[in-house]
Amino acid sequence: MTKKFKFFMMAFAGLVLLSACGTENNGTTESSVSSSAVSVSESSSQEVTAEAVYQKMYEDSLAQFEAGKLDEAAGSIEMLLQNDLSDYSELKEKAAKLKTEINSAQAEKAKADETAAMLENSAYKTERTSDLAATEFEAATGKDIKTVSDDEIKTWLAEKDAAANSAAESSETTDTSAASSAASSSSAAPTMSADEERTAVLNEVVSKTGISPEDNQFYVTKNDDGLYQVEIRHAHEVEGVEISNMVGMFQYDLTNKTLMKMDPLTGEYIPYTD
Repeated sequence: MTKKFKFFMMAFAGLVLLSACGTENNGTTESSVSSSAVSVSESSSQEVTAEAVYQKMYEDSLAQFEAGKLDEAAGSIEMLLQNDLSDYSELKEKAAKLKTEINSAQAEKAKADETAAMLENSAYKTERTSDLAATEFEAATGKDIKTVSDDEIKTWLAEKDAAANSAAESSETTDTSAASSAASSSSAAPTMSADEERTAVLNEVVSKTGISPEDNQFYVTKNDDGLYQVEIRHAHEVEGVEISNMVGMFQYDLTNKTLMKMDPLTGEYIPYTD
């Protein structure tokens, strides 16, 4: 099964993934109900646990909303509402109401933003809405990516692409030289190219989180320490205005295959648990 990641990073836009990705299990597994009290007790315990998880998701979204983290709050409440909340009608009603409030606040903020028109007509919507891209662009140019022209973003991306290719070629040359001088080079593990490495990272993030690569935009960057940051957003329209919800900001270590997710309120990365 092939899947496409919607991300715009150097030369890897629209990269088709050839490996199978994990799928999200939004429901709860139901076991056969026996007549024993133990089975009933275990079933009740499972329901309480599920409700507690959903309640925590709601409270996190509410806290993010109250802190002014609208995109993050919208992403969190959307993740909650993707679950089957039919057994928790009160929570479902509160979550739907909160989503409406968040979306309305997002729309009002977007309408008041002078750069909204530029975003609507831009060929680089993902870059203009990405926190990671904004940080990179400002560091490279000293400018706000939301206010510059598409031509400036295009030039910046081309320069990033060229620099990445140059670095990859240099790394491959170094690795080849080292391998040829090693006595056990014939048994050494093959080195991944920059494309293959990013694909491996994205496959792992999708597999561990279950977040669909077809319905969301992925922006990827590699830190100096070798860690990858993956920003995932979901674009949709509210009151005629295009909004980009923050699904999650992740950090992935390709070496030990660990995934961390950023807490929107503290900025701290903590181990990701589904």
